[in-house]
Amino acid sequence: MGKKKPDKRYIKAAKKAAKRLSKKTSKKRFGALDALEFIGETGIYAGTGAILGAANYFYDFSMKPVKHDDSADGDPSEQPYVRGRIWMNEHPLRQDWYKMSEDRLRIHANFIPSPVPEGDHRYAICVHGYSDTSESVGQYAQVYRDKYGMNVLLPDLRGHGGSEGTYVGYGYHDRLDLIIWIDEILQRDPHALIILHGISMGAATVMMTTGERLPSNVKACIEDAGYSTAIDEFIEVYNNLEDKPPVPPEILMPSLRAIGLFRAGYDLEKASPLDAVRRSKTPTLFIHGEADTFIPCSMMNTLFEAAVCEKMCMLVPGAAHVMSVVVDPEGYWNKVDSFLSLVDPALTVRPF
Repeated sequence: MGKKKPDKRYIKAAKKAAKRLSKKTSKKRFGALDALEFIGETGIYAGTGAILGAANYFYDFSMKPVKHDDSADGDPSEQPYVRGRIWMNEHPLRQDWYKMSEDRLRIHANFIPSPVPEGDHRYAICVHGYSDTSESVGQYAQVYRDKYGMNVLLPDLRGHGGSEGTYVGYGYHDRLDLIIWIDEILQRDPHALIILHGISMGAATVMMTTGERLPSNVKACIEDAGYSTAIDEFIEVYNNLEDKPPVPPEILMPSLRAIGLFRAGYDLEKASPLDAVRRSKTPTLFIHGEADTFIPCSMMNTLFEAAVCEKMCMLVPGAAHVMSVVVDPEGYWNKVDSFLSLVDPALTVRPF
């Protein structure tokens, strides 16, 4: 027998409820009663127990922060990342920076200053991905500092590393936290030239940051293996789960949005790099591995086509998720160099 398709009235009801939810969240902060009302309305049509159980299951699976799993660190392909972690953690000039987010969470970043006076006004903010910490972008920060002479800032996204938080933000609240770090740099150095470089969820975060009104000091953005929207990526991950609840994603996602609003306080649908690049004015380099099965490279194509800013792209054959820099490090950094040179030649000064 073929796979049973969901009843159209379930999908229609879920979409109708999601539309009402969007109207609510556009006018005020979504409250507990609103969430329960939405869940209840969806449950009437789709089966309360099954849909709530599936939504809570997937919330726990995907939105609770988890620590880096070091079981794969012995793999040869992981060695550049391992060396980057060591470089950041053991750097003698590393500093801990702390700030308060708009919703009163204590957020943390690692800062390593430029090794030369010529680099004092150039900064690279390197942003990590899901289920990891700032140390995972150590290899990227090392290149910016040791080859370009830049200052480097490596934030821990909320709920990760040294930053407070009980949920994964998928770039939504994180974009505002990143603006706090940008402002902190500018308070210390009003003449700063800043680039943003993120991988995976960090790539989504930097793209969403560029969708906000940024100071002219932010010169460029490099996104590596970012998703088009959090919902699109959730559907991709959910469909690939071997042991998942028997609830179609068309019905699950509206209820997951409600659970997320109730438990994390934000609407997952608003975590949309795609919307951000449609209004971003920050020059952006899009990079993706052609063998990425976690975030398919088709998402990069969607993002690139939608972007209205100055833009370049790079697809890396044979590269799995966030492995472009490992598979072809020379090509990777040559592309970054040529991109930054076009944006502002001052960014690519190598003072050594």
